[in-house]
Amino acid sequence: MSGASAVRREGLRPFEKSATTGVRPGTRILIVDDEHDLLDMLTAYFLASKYDVDTATNGVEALAAVSQQRPDVVLLDIHMPEMNGIDALREIMKVDQSIGVIMVTGNTQLSITVEAIRNGAFGYIPKPFDFRYLDHLIAACLTRSRPRR
Repeated sequence: MSGASAVRREGLRPFEKSATTGVRPGTRILIVDDEHDLLDMLTAYFLASKYDVDTATNGVEALAAVSQQRPDVVLLDIHMPEMNGIDALREIMKVDQSIGVIMVTGNTQLSITVEAIRNGAFGYIPKPFDFRYLDHLIAACLTRSRPRR
């Protein structure tokens, strides 16, 4: 991405995972978090599940990736530099309301979760991750009844 550090990661399969099945070919996930170790872990996890994966480290990069790649699902951290997740969510919804956004948070403040849902988030998942719940949430997000592009 021109000038941004967002990264597209396809084809690498660092480990195989049997829990997720039935991923539609070309299903794209954008992972947005300022923690590089978390990005690497989630990227490896989703690549093993046969998703196409893009990453971004802040809301500004996320918006560029959404505009260019139109992911099916965005995992969006709430607390990031430059543009927080709630502001990025609002902007993503302006670009395309059919993109499923799942908020990621290490924070348990109910008011932030409510604000995210009111602004168009499909759901949220707390850190640390329960990968079975994450798989379930993404599957539900992908099969929701919102109109697709």
